[in-house]
Amino acid sequence: MRNWPVSKELEAVLLMCEIHTHKQLETFCKDHSQLCCSKCVSLSHRKCQKKTLTSAKKQITLTSAKKKAADVQELIEKLLINMRKLRKLQSCCESEIEDLTSSYQGQEHIVHKMNDKIKSTIDKIVRRTFKKTPKVEQNKKKIHELMHSRLFDIENITLSEANITLLSLQTSLKTGVESCIRHHRELKAVHELLLYSSDNNNKKLCFIAGRKCIDKIQQVESYLDENSVKLECAVLNQTIQGTEQYLSKLSGLVKLLKSMNANTDIELYLSKLSGLVRVVCPNHVFTVQGKSEHSVRIQSDTATCYITVICVLPNKQVLVADYYNKKVKLLNQQYHVLSHWVVTSYIYDMCQITPREVAVALHGNNSNIHEVQFITVNQSQLAPGRKLELLHNCWGIAHHQGELFVSSGTALFKYSLSGKLVCRLYKDISGCTVYKCAVSQTGDKLYITNQEQNKLLTLARNGTLLATLTDPALEVPYGLHVMPAGQVLVCGWLSNTILQVDREGRRTLGILGTEKRDGVGHPMSVSYSSTTSSIIVGQYGGILVFRVE
Repeated sequence: MRNWPVSKELEAVLLMCEIHTHKQLETFCKDHSQLCCSKCVSLSHRKCQKKTLTSAKKQITLTSAKKKAADVQELIEKLLINMRKLRKLQSCCESEIEDLTSSYQGQEHIVHKMNDKIKSTIDKIVRRTFKKTPKVEQNKKKIHELMHSRLFDIENITLSEANITLLSLQTSLKTGVESCIRHHRELKAVHELLLYSSDNNNKKLCFIAGRKCIDKIQQVESYLDENSVKLECAVLNQTIQGTEQYLSKLSGLVKLLKSMNANTDIELYLSKLSGLVRVVCPNHVFTVQGKSEHSVRIQSDTATCYITVICVLPNKQVLVADYYNKKVKLLNQQYHVLSHWVVTSYIYDMCQITPREVAVALHGNNSNIHEVQFITVNQSQLAPGRKLELLHNCWGIAHHQGELFVSSGTALFKYSLSGKLVCRLYKDISGCTVYKCAVSQTGDKLYITNQEQNKLLTLARNGTLLATLTDPALEVPYGLHVMPAGQVLVCGWLSNTILQVDREGRRTLGILGTEKRDGVGHPMSVSYSSTTSSIIVGQYGGILVFRVE
């Protein structure tokens, strides 16, 4: 370690109390692990156990130089790690600002184009179906003007709402960028102070710098835990919400026409448009319109593919987990493998954290590996990130706004994204009762598959059991997926079925796939893509893609 003499300016900064900047630090509060000036003591630490910085200096003198150097080096490494994390978060926020602007422009284009198409089609229907009489012409003109006016209002309101949301999210992200820059600057300053004060002749300053360093690291880590995901999660959900609102407004046009006793053909046309709201209708039953099969095998695979997890990304790419080959594979929109990453153990589940990051649940069948591996998607390549090691089985995983839900086979746990166990939400030790888990879009409901008793369970956010579903068509329930409107898709591994369940988890809305009709064979995973209106099923040998309406 290099030793620089401490300048008067740096010494003044080190000795300055961060709360009362006109005071110098004099004591250290043992109860709160806090550096204090005389005013801090009089206001908040009168009854606390304290020691003067002079006695702290003596304590450091007794510490071996080797241990002191190691402690300083450890702090420096933590500082540098957090500085890199801040830079990464800053970069993500800046990218999201660009993505938001692009997303708004795309939404604006779609709304303009769709409204023009609706107007054109309505005009054609009017010209084709109305007879040319003065009374009809007057009625036609009235309908024409009213419809165009209402479409114009919908267009303006939709884009205005989208713009307000855009500005709000951009402001949040810009604040995030500014916070990252500020925290990075403060870490850099503390890093410099720590290096300068590490001279053995400055024991007191070294102690102060070390404490300030620890405090600042804790502040930054807390900030990263609270904000890393929140800043991106808002962006992740916005496209779905914008689409829902626009389609819901279009559906109101049908009611308008009915109240006018207008043309039936226009009514039918608008009814078809409002049918697009199936994306947001909680009880819409999907029907399969077509099916395709895709192999996701690559040259380096040594076993038959078994797709245990499917995750559709906002950019329309798809991540799948290949159980036997221990690989996460990235697919394009045509379901061809673009890249892959080999993991250390068997992949049981995966969930999306941000538009570019997923968490993968790993479990060693014959080992003590119980891990959550974070993987980032960047320019169609996969890169591993941090890893959480858990003390229990890791069979299912779900995420909602910074909260991580992990199922172990007999219990459901809630963690923070930093890996801190928050609580155990649910427990049933009668068998494999808590296998896979999922969370609703709003975060108010949790769903788990109970293989032991062939059940789908619905829990409240606090773990209270709300509903239990059994169905003869659901044997050994496996993977599940929550759709944008809240309906739940669930795989029957032994029954070879895919069921659609209502958002309350109380009744089956329909059976979307069977072995005899569709070739479903021991399905392990299922997901829905709203952009392609497809349900993707992972099973032995590859994936099935159902085009649905």
